Amino acid sequence: MVLSQKPPTSRPLRADARRNREAIVAAADDLFRVDGMSLQMDEVAQRAGLGVGTVYRHFPTKEALTVELVQCRVESTIGRAEQTMQDCDPAGALRRFIRDMAAVMAEDIGLRESFQMQVLADNQLDECVYYRQDLHERKLAMVRRAQEAGVVRGDLALEDFDALMCGMGQAIVAGGNAELMADVLLEGMRVPREPVADGAGAADMADVADIEDRAACADGAGE
Repeated sequence: MVLSQKPPTSRPLRADARRNREAIVAAADDLFRVDGMSLQMDEVAQRAGLGVGTVYRHFPTKEALTVELVQCRVESTIGRAEQTMQDCDPAGALRRFIRDMAAVMAEDIGLRESFQMQVLADNQLDECVYYRQDLHERKLAMVRRAQEAGVVRGDLALEDFDALMCGMGQAIVAGGNAELMADVLLEGMRVPREPVADGAGAADMADVADIEDRAACADGAGE
């Protein structure tokens, strides 16, 4: 997939500065995963084994650090989406992506909060524009593939898909089982089946469809 824009580049850091930055991001990542937007810069410095002044030299504000953390997460999400589309058929790819995202939302408070609050306004950094557009295009490609294959209802727009994913995240925050929420979402996106006169026959058709879906992509088993 080719984007119309390229990620911005920055000047390379000295070896010691690069190590410090990597230590800061690693420490902040752990805190962000557990504390979300409430992480504190002094805690980041302490965990990284650096002075708080060093942290602020690399990231002048907590928002700047948050941008870096979420960019890393979005980039990782993009990579998973791309690999999933390569590994699975259209139905399996969408199913694995949604289930993976549900699991991440359940475990990573920082990512969940950033998706819900959309705290990273595009005018903060050019990188935000690039990565959000990249993820947007990959989600669009995934949904379109599934629609063209006839496994996702054709009237589902990408805006609808994003809203449903946001709703799934809210449900998980409220205590919903992540795996169950993903399955409910997937079932709602499925192309409605034609009614069958015989009730048992309809149930059999649903069972066959589910078996075919599961066979198409093993949801990452064995990876």
